[in-house]
Amino acid sequence: MWDKNDWLYVGQHDFRPGYSCEIQLITVCQDIADFLDNGNRIGANIIEFSKAFDLVPHSPLLTKIANSGVDFRVILWMREFLLGRTQRFIVEGNLSEEVRTT
Repeated sequence: MWDKNDWLYVGQHDFRPGYSCEIQLITVCQDIADFLDNGNRIGANIIEFSKAFDLVPHSPLLTKIANSGVDFRVILWMREFLLGRTQRFIVEGNLSEEVRTT
């Protein structure tokens, strides 16, 4: 469904049949090895996306997913998962106040 609605970037390896995080990791490692073999330097940014749902407004997200035809029980599960969530940040060793996600 995610694939058919063009919601995913072509390089996305999760939530797509025939792709996986493991294949993505192998691809990235191979790309890095090829780049280094050619004498190039590499800089890397490692970003944690496990809290990706905390970065988007939940109501419009749930509406968009519901409009795609997903089983209503899945929407209810996602809604319960997202309700009442909070987040905090550490910046230069300082922990922020806890805030509710939307």
